[in-house]
Amino acid sequence: MPSIRKNDTGYEVTISDGYDSNGKKIRTSRTFTPDPRWSEERAEAEVQKFAIRLEDRIKNGDNVNADKLTIEKLSRFFLDDMQPPELARTTYYSYKKIIQYRIIPYLGREKAPRVNGHTVKTYSDMLRKPGVRLDGKKGALSEETIRKDIAVLSAILSYGVSEGLLTINPLLYSGKRRGHKKAVKEYKVKNFTEEQAKWFLWALDNPIDIRHAAHTRTLKNGKTYTVKEYVQRWQLPLKWRFCFNLALFTGDRRGENIGLTWNDIDFDKCAVNIDKSTASVEGEKFTKDTKTGSTRVVVVPQFVIDIGRELLAEQKRTCLQLGDKWVGFRGKQFSKNYVFQQWDGSQMDLGSPRHEFKRLIRIYNENIAKNEEEMLPEEVTLHDLRHTTAAILISNNMDPRSVAGILGHADPSTTLNIYAYFFRSKTQEAANIMSSVLSRPTTEQAVVGK
Repeated sequence: MPSIRKNDTGYEVTISDGYDSNGKKIRTSRTFTPDPRWSEERAEAEVQKFAIRLEDRIKNGDNVNADKLTIEKLSRFFLDDMQPPELARTTYYSYKKIIQYRIIPYLGREKAPRVNGHTVKTYSDMLRKPGVRLDGKKGALSEETIRKDIAVLSAILSYGVSEGLLTINPLLYSGKRRGHKKAVKEYKVKNFTEEQAKWFLWALDNPIDIRHAAHTRTLKNGKTYTVKEYVQRWQLPLKWRFCFNLALFTGDRRGENIGLTWNDIDFDKCAVNIDKSTASVEGEKFTKDTKTGSTRVVVVPQFVIDIGRELLAEQKRTCLQLGDKWVGFRGKQFSKNYVFQQWDGSQMDLGSPRHEFKRLIRIYNENIAKNEEEMLPEEVTLHDLRHTTAAILISNNMDPRSVAGILGHADPSTTLNIYAYFFRSKTQEAANIMSSVLSRPTTEQAVVGK
């Protein structure tokens, strides 16, 4: 039976729940504060109801101690226990930012057991409003980012269940309706067309005359002079030519590209071994497995390998010229060096290719393209070279499993989901094939035996 004792603030309700392993009686106490407008009889009746509900919860195995557990406290437990290697460093850092920038500021005071589908809807609606970002970045949060926030919140609640701090994770059941499944929004990607990809390759391999208009310059002493119009011949440096050719012909991810060492390039077989990736967390680069943990070998054209040979020879010359300033490997161990380096042999920064990629497109559009139709689309990113690879392979009848193998997808269904548009564009081709094979027969052909 519950024990009820009146005190200065209300009533103290105590429930006995057996004994612990040391033979000590287990007691759970809660304070019930009645509405000051209630009569004494009403207050006593309500506290009796509260005591019965509390006792029922304890007997049914509910963790009533979680009633006071806030999302902020549970989140901090989660971050402490999920530190790498429990979670991958990039995943942990992503979760940490979401928790610190949004979940704790906006949901931190919520009691964890009370979080439900309505909480999530209110939180999602709030995140769609302008000015809610605390990460210093501009613009509104995308729907994908909001979905990831909810996934992290659900992971925190599931962690609470696994640790015995919560009874259930209500988000696992929220939003589900019998007989109804929300349609999955089609994933659309940006990419170069085949013709644009050829223009891009031309820009990689050929010098471009950059036209500089006449302009005025001012010296430090305040005097000005006029610079006449002139033409500057420019060509993309060797390392970027190799970098972007590999990105296009292997369809690799940025981290996989930056993580390549010369040991991964098989010059005789024109093959590239992709078994690791470079990532960065809080400014620190490190090597990790590929996104799916898989290893793949992609064969590339001979001319791409030839560019690689030139780059390797250039790096060896740079190593000799720099002497003690060279921080990479030397001599017989030179093949351990990263393919894409900074000036001193250290690994290239992850952000460097993106800037050079955009610069190349801008120079091509301003100096080579004759009109807008001949321009390379400026909205295409470095990662979209990967989508370009997939689009070209699919449009030339490569099957999904083979495309998945080249791109490093763990499951061909991933390839089908991401590139559904390109596969669907083949339906007209399928209709033409069926029509040609099963064309309407003549009367004589339709008669069996003739």
